[in-house]
This record gives sequence, structure tokens and C-alpha cells, in this order.
Amino acid sequence: MASKQDDSFKHLQDLNIIQHYAKDVVDFSSQYGSETSISYTACNLAGKSNIYPGYGDFTQACVFRTYGPWWRQAPASCRVYKKTPRAYCSMDFIELSFEQKVYPIRLDVYETYHPGAVVKIMACDTTAGTDVDTGKVTWVTLWSDTPTQIEMRPRVFSPPLNTVNFATDLVRLELCHEKLQYYTELDAVILQGLTDKDQYQAWAVTNKTLTQSLERLELRDTHPPETTSRDWNPFVNGYFGCLPEEVIQLILSYLDTPSICCASQTCKLLRQHCYDPLLYTQVNLQPHWPQISDEVLDSLQCRCYMIQRLNLSWCGKNGPITTTALTRFLGVCGQTLTCLGLSCCQFVTREYLKLIAENCPHLTDLDLSCCRKIDGQGMMELTHVAKLQKLNLYRTFIELTPLLNIIYSCPDLQHLNIGSCSRISSHDDVAAALGKFSKKLRSLDLWRSRKISYIGLQAIANNCFELEELDIGWCTDLHSSTGCLISLVEKCKKLRKLFLTANRTVCDVDLLAIAKNLTNLEQLDILGTREVTADAAVRVLENCKKLRFFDVSFCAGLDNVVVESWRKIYPNTAIKKSFQS
Repeated sequence: MASKQDDSFKHLQDLNIIQHYAKDVVDFSSQYGSETSISYTACNLAGKSNIYPGYGDFTQACVFRTYGPWWRQAPASCRVYKKTPRAYCSMDFIELSFEQKVYPIRLDVYETYHPGAVVKIMACDTTAGTDVDTGKVTWVTLWSDTPTQIEMRPRVFSPPLNTVNFATDLVRLELCHEKLQYYTELDAVILQGLTDKDQYQAWAVTNKTLTQSLERLELRDTHPPETTSRDWNPFVNGYFGCLPEEVIQLILSYLDTPSICCASQTCKLLRQHCYDPLLYTQVNLQPHWPQISDEVLDSLQCRCYMIQRLNLSWCGKNGPITTTALTRFLGVCGQTLTCLGLSCCQFVTREYLKLIAENCPHLTDLDLSCCRKIDGQGMMELTHVAKLQKLNLYRTFIELTPLLNIIYSCPDLQHLNIGSCSRISSHDDVAAALGKFSKKLRSLDLWRSRKISYIGLQAIANNCFELEELDIGWCTDLHSSTGCLISLVEKCKKLRKLFLTANRTVCDVDLLAIAKNLTNLEQLDILGTREVTADAAVRVLENCKKLRFFDVSFCAGLDNVVVESWRKIYPNTAIKKSFQS
């Protein structure tokens, strides 16, 4: 039986439909591949399909950094913000430009491995031109839903799109990986649309397309709404006003930030409660990134003088948050701030880091992942944030000297992510500094740090005994024959997560040492290891009783039949083995 979606497009042959593959990848939040390769990188989503109708793990696909629930169970994972909207689940995004602006009628996403991660499709309205002073544009949701677990097969995902009143050539996909059993892989994206607005509107009516206007986030106060009820009185709150203040505060504590701001406009009683700074100790603005601006920060300023955690990740797409607005906000609210998220904020420069260092003396957690407008020397401003315990520099342009100075200046550092930081000239020097100055280190992400050798790993093993999480995936200069991995697991016995991804030299001796020493191990990745046998892998499964995740993909010595039998014997461990078809 033909689907409703197929039926709705039967008459499209009579229309002048423009169809384009994505031309360029404009921005993205993470990728599995390296900065100097095209394997598993975001740029693979531009251009024509290369894989479909194939299914499986292909290097030509666009692949993101994580999948499933395991990354959020690791020691370095971020604590969830209490007031994040339940409907919000986006974890990654990618923005694609197309050759020509069209009124969108269909978007085809070619999913070629573990489909179901796309949860939102948005279009950017630049028809009136970008405001040269503010950089402001408008983003509209074409479609959104929750992540789903579907049949593991290739598919062209074409959800029904909301109509819009503008033509676009910039589309954004947002993804949630938490329910996936392995990496999602995307092959291509096709945008279909019309160039004639009248034709587009006629098509929308004919197909009874759902029309929606973007719900605007309004955080600024307005007068209470007028009512036609003769009994309405702004000074009478009914039985709600009889509740104890503590109960009202408890009820309001379950609302997200926009909902609290809306509630403050209903009556004087709620306005008084909604301005209580205790309701704003954690503010997550990432779900509302299209609407965040200087005005929003200014409106929150008088309520957030007891704020502890602020997430501005992904913000700035509606125009950069200016240093003037940030200066005003941090001048009032920075003294109590301990956690600040700025992931993928391309407005962040050295000047912004200087403001943070000057106004946030108690900052312990800072996320600058994918902030690529900060030059190497600009990172030196972080040497003045001496209380840092957690620092995420994934895919930034941090260089060796600033990073060493940050390590020297932050003796309480416990979590450091320098994955895919391609400008660090010597990771051995970084490891030596961590071994000397960061004795409290609990997690270290060295993903794709090609310039770390056994010397650096030995420095970590000999000094960082509190280490619980280590990612040395795709660190190609590490060789098992040096004994560095055995030394690591013998000395860092608190390890709960160990990723040895694509280290081709890992062998049975290393697995036996892991099985013997890492009784707390929960996650292990040995993808791509050629020298491991089934007997050694079984020893890990038997001895590491807490193991919940074990990736043995592309391990030549472990065939599918054996892996399938392990899944039945060890049902509490998610054993991963990818494939191609």
C-alpha cells in the first residue's frame, strides 16, 4: 500500500521542481573522522550518494562522535540540566547549504547505517538578507519528532515538512543518538522545492500541508494578558494564593526557563515567585538557541545573580551575543557561576575568554568544544581561570604552549578533552605536564592525538592513579610492543572506560592484563585490533564483571558466530561488531 507521503507527491510532475544534493557542509557539532581526512567526516554529507542502497559501516559516510547511552554514563559526561524541556533531545547538528534557494517541499536524508537519529529539520530564512550589524537570521522548524528505533536497513527518510513563507538554501539537521545501538551513518541529503511562491502556496493547499509559524521564545516581560471575564481581578489568585510559598516554589521548579518567564506574566503573585533567583541556579538555553540574543541575556540578568550553571551551547546563530551584553551579564551573575557551556559558539573569541576569566572566579567547568574562532594564543586567557576542574577543548585550535600553561595554572584539573586538536605539536609534552601537575586527573580524551607515544602514556600511568576514563582511540604512534598498555592498566586500576580504537597492535597480552587488573571496567573499545583472539576476549568478559560495553568491530580474529554466542552468554554486556553489506 502506498503511503500518504507518496500519495501527496503524485501530482508533482506538473510542477517545476528543483532538486539538489547538498553543496557544502557549513557547520557541525562533531565527527568521527579526523581534521585531515575524508573518512567518516561530516563533509561526506555534501554531494551525491555514494553508499545507498548499501548498508553498514562505510568510510565514505558522515558519522558523528557518539551513539547510545554509554557516553553519558562515563565519568566525564555532563550532568543533565534539571530544567531541560522534555521534548528536547538533540545531541548533534549539521548544517548544509544548497545550490539554489527554493521553497522546501521535501527533504530526503539517506541513512545507511543505524537509522532513526534525525529528530529535527530546520530551514534558515535569509531572504531579507543577513543583518550586517547583528548577523541575525531566522531559523524555522520544518519537522521534529522524538528518536525512534526502527528496522536496521538503509532508508531514505522523507518526513512531512511544515510550509514556510520563504525560500531557503540552508538546512540544519539535529540528531539524537541515545537510542541507537551503534553509530548512525548518513550518505547524502537532497532538497526538493519550488522557486515560485504562488506555485508553492497552491501546492501546500492542495496537499493540506500543515502550516505552522515558528513559536517565538519571549523572555522579556510584558503586561498581564487582558481578559474578557468580568470576574477577573489582578489582586485575587484564587486557591492558588492559599498555597504555602514553598509549595509554589516547588511547582515552579519543574518548569523550564521559558515557561517560568511566561508564568511571570500571568499575575503579580507568580511574578514575584518567578523572579526568585533560586529558580535560576541552572539555566539551559541550548534548546532555545534560535532565539537567544543580547536582549534575552539582559532580561535574565536581574534573575540570575545566584546562577551556578549556564549553558549557551549552539547559541549565536540568531546573531552573536556581543561582548557588551556578556559583560553586563557576567558583571552581575559571574561571581557565582561554576559551569559554563559554550560548545559550537562561533562568536567566542579571545575577548570573550578574557571577560570570563575576569568575571567568573569560581568557574570549575568550561566547555569550549568546536569553538574555532579562538586562536592558539587566545587560549592563554584560561590560565587566569585557576579553579578549573573540567575543560573540554575538542576540535579547538589550542596549541602546545597555551595548553601547557593552562595545565600549570589549574592544579585541580580532573577532566580534560583535547580530542581532535590538530595543532598540538607534542602530546608527549602534554602528558608529561599532566603527570606532574594534574595528580587528580580522572578523565583524559586524546582521541586522534597522533603525536602521543609510549613515553607520554607512561607519564600518565606513573602519575595519574585516579584515572577512570581514557580515550586513546586512533593514536597511531602507540605500540603494544613497548609494554605501555600493560603498564597503564597495572597502575591505573580505577579505569572504568578505556578506548583503544584502531590501535592495530593491541594483542592478547594486553587483554589478559586488562582482565586481571581492571575489575571496575565498564566500557572497552578495541575496534580494528588484528592480534586479539577469542580466548583473550572471553577472559575480559569473564573477569570484568561490571563490563557493559565492548566494541570488537573489525577485529579479524573474532568472527560473527563467536560474537553472537557471547551476546547470549553475557546479556548484560552490549557487544558491538559492525559490518558492511
